[in-house]
Amino acid sequence: MKRAIICIFALAALASCNNLKKEAVLSGTTANFENPYGLLSTKGITDTVWLNEDGSFYETISITRPTYYTIRFDRARYTLYLMPGADISLTLDAKEPLVNPFTEGKLAAHSTLIFKINQEFRSLTRDFRNLYSLPSDLFASKLDSAEAAMATLIDDSEETDNVFNSLEKARLKYRFAGVKYDYPLYNAMITQTEADIDPSYYSFIDDIDLSNQEHISISEYTDLVQKHLNRLFQDILAKDENRGKSEFEHSIIFSELVDSIITHIELGDYIKSSETSETIKWSSFEVAENVAKHFIANAQTKVYADKVKNELAKRMLLAPGKPAPGFTLTGIDGKEYSLSDFKGKLLYIDFWATWCSPCRAEIPHLIKLKEAYANKEISIIGISLDDDKAAWEKMVTETPLTGIQLHAEKAWQSDVAKNYQIYGIPTFVLIDAEGNIIEYPASRPSQTETTLLIDKHLKQL
Repeated sequence: MKRAIICIFALAALASCNNLKKEAVLSGTTANFENPYGLLSTKGITDTVWLNEDGSFYETISITRPTYYTIRFDRARYTLYLMPGADISLTLDAKEPLVNPFTEGKLAAHSTLIFKINQEFRSLTRDFRNLYSLPSDLFASKLDSAEAAMATLIDDSEETDNVFNSLEKARLKYRFAGVKYDYPLYNAMITQTEADIDPSYYSFIDDIDLSNQEHISISEYTDLVQKHLNRLFQDILAKDENRGKSEFEHSIIFSELVDSIITHIELGDYIKSSETSETIKWSSFEVAENVAKHFIANAQTKVYADKVKNELAKRMLLAPGKPAPGFTLTGIDGKEYSLSDFKGKLLYIDFWATWCSPCRAEIPHLIKLKEAYANKEISIIGISLDDDKAAWEKMVTETPLTGIQLHAEKAWQSDVAKNYQIYGIPTFVLIDAEGNIIEYPASRPSQTETTLLIDKHLKQL
C-alpha cells in the first residue's frame, strides 16, 4: 500500500513537472533597421525585444507548450515556432526582407518551413482583386489546389516533428478557411454586385473547433474565429430589438455572444480583449472607458485584463485637459517647429499623407478654414506621415496648402505618430493655448461642428 502511494505521488510530480514552464531561447543579429527594438507577439500579447548596440538580441521565453510567435522589426515581419527547451537564431537585414532569416538552432527548420509556406501564400493572395473576382467555382478550385500544394511542402519536408507538422497543417487549414470566409463580400465589392449571401455558405465553419485551446497561438485560427463571431454579431445587431442601442450595449451583446460559443476561458477573454482594444482605439473616451472597465471587471484571464487596463491608461493620456505630447519637426521651409512654439494660441493639427484619399478630400475645406481664421488666435498646421518625403515636398509646393507644413521622419514609426496614437488618417487634434488637449480626435474641416468648436474656444482665450 505504501509503495502504491509513493507511485501515485511520483506520477503526480511528473505531471506537475510537465506543466512547469521551460525556457525557449530566441536570439539573432540585425542590420539596417531604424528602430533599436523589435516586437514579439503571441496570443494577442506583445513584448519588446531590445537590440544591443551591435544589433544583436537574446531572449529567454518561458512557455509550457509549442507556441507560434510573430516577430517584427520595423516593417519586416516573420512567423516563428518555439517549444520548451529549444532554441532558434535569426539573421535579419532590413535590405533583404525576403531572405529566410532562420539560420541556426534546433527550431530553424521548423520556422524555415513556415517561411516557405508564407511566401507561397503571399504569392496566391498578392493579386487580391484577381483572386476575389473569380467566379465561385474557379475560386474554390484555385484555393483547393493551392492548399494541397502547400500541404505537400509539409509532407515532403525533412522535419519529422509530428506535433509541429500537425500544427502547421492546422494553420494552413485555418488560413484558407479565412480566405474562403471573405470571398462573398470581397467578390461583391470588386465585381460591384449586391452581396446576397446564403448563410449556408459558411457551413464549412462547422468543421472547425471554435474553442481549441491548443491553437490559441495560431493567429490564423484566432483571426478566423473573430471573423465568424463578427459576422454573427452583425446579424444580431440587425435585428429590430437591437436597433438604436448604444455602443456600450453592443459590447455587452458581443461579450454574451462570445460566451455562448467559446467555452475555453482564455480564448474567450482573448477574443473579447481584442474587440475591447479596438473600441479603446476608435471610440469616444467615455465609451472606451466604460467598455474597458466592464471587460476588466469580468475577465478571468489576468494577462488580458492587464492588457486592456494598460491600453485604456494609454488612450486616456489624450483625454480633454491632458497635456498634448510635445514634438519637434522640420517644416517645408527647413525650420524646426516645436509644440511650445504655438503656445498662446489654439492649435489645430492635421495628421495626413499624400497617398491618403480622405486626407486629400479635406484639403479644399482646410484651405477655407485657414482663410476664415487667418487673423484669429489659432495656428493650423499639417504633419505629414509620408514615407516618401519627396512626394510630400512636391505636393506641398504644388498645392496651395499654405501655412506651416511639417514632416514626421519615420512616418508611422515616428515619435509624434506614436505619442498621438495615430492609427488612421486623417486625424485632427485641437489643442488649447496652454498646450492641453481640447478634443482628440477633433472633427474634420469639412464638418460644420469644426468652426463651432473653434469659435467656442477662441472666445475663451
